[in-house]
Amino acid sequence: MDYSEYTSGNTKVSEYMVPMTDGVSLKIIDFNPGKSVSEKPSVIFIAGWISLINGWQGVLKELTAEYRTYYIESREKQSSILPEKVKVSFTMERIKEDINNLVDKLIPENEKFVLAGSSLGASAILEFSASGKRKPECAILVGPNEEFRFPKFIGAIIPLIHPAMYFAVRPFIKWYLRNFRLDKKKERAQVEKYEKTINLADPYKLKANALALKNYSIWNRIQGIATPCLIFGATTDKLHSTENMKRLVELIPEVQYIELAGNTDTHSEKAGRIMVDYLGQREYRNFSSRV
Repeated sequence: MDYSEYTSGNTKVSEYMVPMTDGVSLKIIDFNPGKSVSEKPSVIFIAGWISLINGWQGVLKELTAEYRTYYIESREKQSSILPEKVKVSFTMERIKEDINNLVDKLIPENEKFVLAGSSLGASAILEFSASGKRKPECAILVGPNEEFRFPKFIGAIIPLIHPAMYFAVRPFIKWYLRNFRLDKKKERAQVEKYEKTINLADPYKLKANALALKNYSIWNRIQGIATPCLIFGATTDKLHSTENMKRLVELIPEVQYIELAGNTDTHSEKAGRIMVDYLGQREYRNFSSRV
């Protein structure tokens, strides 16, 4: 795949698979600007549930020009490779452990790093930040899911549907999202983005992940987060409650909250520039404290 639209300058891009401790391999897209950013922390970016990288073009173009950025395709994505004849976990606990594995494999012990992500990825980052393992310099979170709640009728039928039937029910899933969970008038780009992710989702991984996350809630699991956080909300985004995000902000000691107009804005170059500015301010603050 050509990633030239996701970065700028002389950034080199490579793809490779990284094995996790349970045998699952995850796809990494590595944006490396080279020596110009060698003193800066690396960014590990974990996108949301079944998200595609093309939804993050604007953000990545800004980030990858300034920071070594590892874009992670998490285990529910089509690109992950699962071991044969082994039952694989898709729980939040396992996704959090994937972050731990990735940090150990990608970031040398004496180097700094930043965690960034959205939705499911942002929730896993919060869990990791509260786990007491290697601490990131900060976390950048776009629309973190504080809980995963399916409508009762969907929660009841998911266990009954064989993954092979996914293609038959896919039009209904799109209809439900378009009419009840997305703003199809103001956020047409968001609707198209989610419909594309649904088209390309792996039904076997999707079902396993949905069942593993059913009734998940973060509220009793985030005590002790000492990681500084930048959190983005979107006023018109019905998939990620801004009220829940504001409640979350109150529970994190060092946090900045930015609410943009819509989901399109939180995935744009504008959001990417805000992220780069935030990281730059933190770097300057850390440098000033050493001189």
